[in-house]
Amino acid sequence: MKINKLFFILLSSLFLGGPLFAANYEAYKTFLKETFDLKIGHIDDCIKNYEKVTDLDKEAFSVYKNLAYVYWQAGKIDKAFEIAQKIDEIDGSNPKTTGFLATFYLVKARIHEKIGQLDSAIKEYENYASVFPDNALVLMYLGKCFYEAQNYQKAKDYLLKAKKRLPNNPTINFWLGIIYEKNGQFDKAAAELENVEKAEEKNISIITKLGYFYSILKNYQKAEKEFLKAIGIAPQNHEIFYLAALNYMDWKRYDKAIKYFKKVIIIEPKFSDAYFYLGLAYDKEKDFTNAEQTLLRAIEINPEHAKAMNYLGYAYADKGIKLKESEIFLIRAVTLEPKNSARLDSLGWLYYRLGNFKLAEKFLLAAIKITKDPLMYDHLGDTYAALNKPVQAWIAYSLSFDFKEDKKIRKKLDSVQKQTPLGELYKQMLLRSESNYFKLFPFKTGFKTKISSNFLRKKFYIPFSYHKNNSVKIDLPAILIPGGMSAHIKNGTYEFVPKAIENQLPKEISNIISKTCEFLSDNFYKQFGDAKITQKGNRIIYSKKDKELILNLDTALIESFFDKDLTVTILKYEKFVISNVPKKIKFAFKNIKIKGLLETTKISPIPGDNQNENNSQSSGKN
Repeated sequence: MKINKLFFILLSSLFLGGPLFAANYEAYKTFLKETFDLKIGHIDDCIKNYEKVTDLDKEAFSVYKNLAYVYWQAGKIDKAFEIAQKIDEIDGSNPKTTGFLATFYLVKARIHEKIGQLDSAIKEYENYASVFPDNALVLMYLGKCFYEAQNYQKAKDYLLKAKKRLPNNPTINFWLGIIYEKNGQFDKAAAELENVEKAEEKNISIITKLGYFYSILKNYQKAEKEFLKAIGIAPQNHEIFYLAALNYMDWKRYDKAIKYFKKVIIIEPKFSDAYFYLGLAYDKEKDFTNAEQTLLRAIEINPEHAKAMNYLGYAYADKGIKLKESEIFLIRAVTLEPKNSARLDSLGWLYYRLGNFKLAEKFLLAAIKITKDPLMYDHLGDTYAALNKPVQAWIAYSLSFDFKEDKKIRKKLDSVQKQTPLGELYKQMLLRSESNYFKLFPFKTGFKTKISSNFLRKKFYIPFSYHKNNSVKIDLPAILIPGGMSAHIKNGTYEFVPKAIENQLPKEISNIISKTCEFLSDNFYKQFGDAKITQKGNRIIYSKKDKELILNLDTALIESFFDKDLTVTILKYEKFVISNVPKKIKFAFKNIKIKGLLETTKISPIPGDNQNENNSQSSGKN
């Protein structure tokens, strides 16, 4: 007579686990009965008899295992987990038992994940991973759960572990790509999605997103290739045509953009944003007639299209035409989006054009309070110049020029500078220099360093990072400090990592760190507020007791700093985002007789450490 596979397994469990059952003959008979009940599909009777066995024999380990499975089969999930916990108490140290329980952890985790109980799901996945740390799919599930819980760092950590074990798994690649996208690391996101695309060649979503990543990375040709591939698969998908058209806009291929925006509105005639950007493309091609008609069409389709009203209203104001219509559009745009700085700037610029400079000043100041933008500062400078306020105009033009070194702004700046009293100019130049320091974006670099003294000549490399809130981290190498160390500086104070090394530092190094703190302090410029000021050619010199600060008259950048012990000369700057970072620095300490030269390597932004208050956005027409 044939015995089915399940029956054979259960009997094997019985004889292999003999000692568990020999202790109770009644339990043994009941166990045999429920085995036959299970074979013929009587699940409820089987459960009843298994429960009887466990009542008769509290240590019936194999029965507990089978009972857990049968509960699961009957849909009694909570009871199954309750028995699994009992098994853990009886034989949790046994590797085979651990493997059995891991399956329950995994299933339980999937249930928690499915119903959105992320904390519970993570706990169960971590239980499973503690037993099977090399299971790539569980690591992936953990990464996905942490992503959905918005813990992106842990999500990335687990996904990278999963990728190490399954490097070409498209699901792992996809989730890593999403994490990188969330962190603004679009190059890494694109690399992950390339692997997904190889596995899913017809996946429109992946192809389109990859095109979007390439477009953000300004690799417009690769973006075009992806979008065209997606269009080939879905030729009636207006959203893909739209993204392709936007890519051509960023690429400055406005003729192509016009072609593709037209295809969008053929497929989707009520797509107001497509009309808006088509209008922009026409305007870029110097075809204002078509631009105007298309923008009006966008507003007709969507009477609350603030961007279209703003663009058209600003265009009218800038051209000095249809100023009444301009005011209607711009007031409406500001009403719809009262905290949008671009809308406020456009309305301010209209009032400048209308000669209402006081009203222009009001709206431009409101715009700049929200967003620091070179065009807004330029507009404000023009307004102050018209109001015969040369000092305020100089400040506005300076801020505009320091954001974006435009030759036209430079001419305006030079013009009002001649009208500014010297005492006021010197005071504002110090504030301008301080402003340039505070608006630095977070960056990291490294200094190739040469130092020399009577007893020492060394070359080494010093990693350096500047973070938001003006904090600085400097890593000093083992060549200077045995084992190496880090100095963390913020607002004139510092601490060392490891902290214990502070007492072991040579006096020379302590001196250098202390002076660096002073130089990077928030109060550095304030100490020269009441200094004696002289001008020599293109240099403004601020002197106070035994200290001296020299600024460049054109840029307000520091050229040199002196005190009784230290001389610092900045030989070269490098433009970084909207500010300037010292590229080459010469220094000398008189009392310890050390001099040196610092020169930066590549200067790059620190991901995820942005200073939102410094972010500028395009104003005016956009």
